[in-house]
Amino acid sequence: MDRTGTVRNRAFHRAGSVAAIGGVVAALVQTAIDPGIPDDPREAIRTAAGSRLLASSRLLDMAAFLLLLMAVAVVTGTLSQERARGWARTGLALFAVSAGAGAIATMIVGALPDVAKAWADAPAGLKPGYVATFGALSKVSGGIFAVAWAALAIFGLLYAAAMLAEGTFPRWLPWMSVGSAVSTLTALALGVGFQLDIAFVLLVLGLSLSYVVIVTFGVRLWRSSRAPRSAADRPEPALAVSDTTGNRA
Repeated sequence: MDRTGTVRNRAFHRAGSVAAIGGVVAALVQTAIDPGIPDDPREAIRTAAGSRLLASSRLLDMAAFLLLLMAVAVVTGTLSQERARGWARTGLALFAVSAGAGAIATMIVGALPDVAKAWADAPAGLKPGYVATFGALSKVSGGIFAVAWAALAIFGLLYAAAMLAEGTFPRWLPWMSVGSAVSTLTALALGVGFQLDIAFVLLVLGLSLSYVVIVTFGVRLWRSSRAPRSAADRPEPALAVSDTTGNRA
């Protein structure tokens, strides 16, 4: 780390870049293969019982959370302005909350196929109990996901302030982060408070904008890892040492 606080480790930058791109790719693949769970518990449990992709999609979801968290941590370590680092560290804490809540919700959803299989094998008299359990777990996971998305939106606002304070990011990037936050918070307000269908569209928009921000972070980290090192970053040559006879060692 140099005197301004900027990390000069090329491998560190490249690891963050790979984590950013890989995390977004994992999230997109997870979305593509996710079978989806209907709102009605009876239909949902039938879908889960017959799906082989639900567990795989949850594993990809978990990998995405961990990779994206690593990427944001690396970006935070590269900031040089004290004000920017303050905003970014607070944003990183919110992103960790988002990733943690998302991981917990993912593990709950990952357990749903086991409940669905137990329902499929259970006698007719016991099936309603499994349906009720399945529905309760689905609602709990949905609530935890809402916490994750809210924390992600606040992260977007805080990191936008960090990018503006740093002054080296493209001017459009912090405003895209703000747009992602506003869209996500609006989706939560309309979905939780009013149960409006447009909330889903706004949520997808907010998450998509956040992925663009993360990918841009990854590209920035990769470019910085390939930039030639300045003279201040290069190791200084060892000084010659003279012995008592005047000869140089």
